Amino acid sequence: MRLYPIRNLLFAIASVLVALPLALAPRAALAQAAKAASGEPYRIGVTYPLSGPQGAWGQLLIPSMEIAVQHVNAAGGVNGRPLSLVIEDTKGNPEGAVSAMRKVVQVDRVAAILTIFTNVVSAQMPLADQLKVPLLSPVEAPGLVAKSEWAFAHSPLLSRTLPLVSQRWQRDKVKRLFAFYPNTPIAKVGSPIVKAEADRLGIQYEETLFKLGDTDFRGLITRAKNFNPDAIFIFGHGTPDEGVIMKQTRELGMTTQMYNGCACVTVKSYREAAGKAAEGVIYAGFKYDVAAAKKLIDAYRARLGFDPDYGGLEVYDMVFMIAEGIRKYGYSGDGIRRGLTEIKDFRSIGGGLVSMDKDRQSLVAVGLYQVKDASKPEFVELKE
Repeated sequence: MRLYPIRNLLFAIASVLVALPLALAPRAALAQAAKAASGEPYRIGVTYPLSGPQGAWGQLLIPSMEIAVQHVNAAGGVNGRPLSLVIEDTKGNPEGAVSAMRKVVQVDRVAAILTIFTNVVSAQMPLADQLKVPLLSPVEAPGLVAKSEWAFAHSPLLSRTLPLVSQRWQRDKVKRLFAFYPNTPIAKVGSPIVKAEADRLGIQYEETLFKLGDTDFRGLITRAKNFNPDAIFIFGHGTPDEGVIMKQTRELGMTTQMYNGCACVTVKSYREAAGKAAEGVIYAGFKYDVAAAKKLIDAYRARLGFDPDYGGLEVYDMVFMIAEGIRKYGYSGDGIRRGLTEIKDFRSIGGGLVSMDKDRQSLVAVGLYQVKDASKPEFVELKE
């Protein structure tokens, strides 16, 4: 398991802060708490990128998982036993994904795995079928997890978020829409859905593809400017490239209302890339009720110094979903898989209710939001 020094330090500090109130508690309460979560822990595998181009995602999301484990254990664990995470670096590629999965299952003997990214999940699903270990991830590729009875996803698909954006387009009488997508397979997912919705509403539609990793998108933005849209739609992987597009759009003098097809603009690196240009952006995504998520936000902020993004809420939920499967059906791949399949009206840390559909894709609560302050940050839900 690879851990970085700064994360070890932060984790140690957080552990002390968690332990301090217990040190001041009555002896009887301490004995009861210790008894409530003791013995061999139930281990959950985590195959996330900790290095490589996507390594930042591991650094951002794993702390939310660790906080969820702390919260489960502080409440008495699962059937009296604690949870623990076994973390392996996938480097964000299929080869690393398979190697990491074999390690946590065949060496560490985990009964369930938290994982991420379409290419990684696609590589791991055949192994999940073989080893009979459920995978739970926030992938947003339609139909992907339906290909394996051992694969589950907890995330809102574009088919659930776009209707909220579409209602706003109708309210604002949008007539011309220009869309940006990365030149990756996600464009094949997003483009047909958005174009069909534009056609349905009688909106003139144009789009372009941008290359991930580029730093100058002014040529593409000039093309958008010449189209003279009254709405710009950006949908991709939530990388800083999209924030740069927002920033350069404003630098070229365009004041067009911008929309995002997911809650990616809540990601710190995304907002930092966009700067002030992110303010005013309207997006639809995973429900994020700050009051409901307070215990996660407070713990995350204490460790990292900023708030978790929507992905942090998703993975926090996932730990509790697996814990509930263990509680109901025991610590086995089949038991946890059964528990995940039966999820219904699960209360998300984001405030909404979640159920699992027949294809093992969660049906999550979504909302329409606008960025009011990109640095604080502040996101306001749009109710009208």
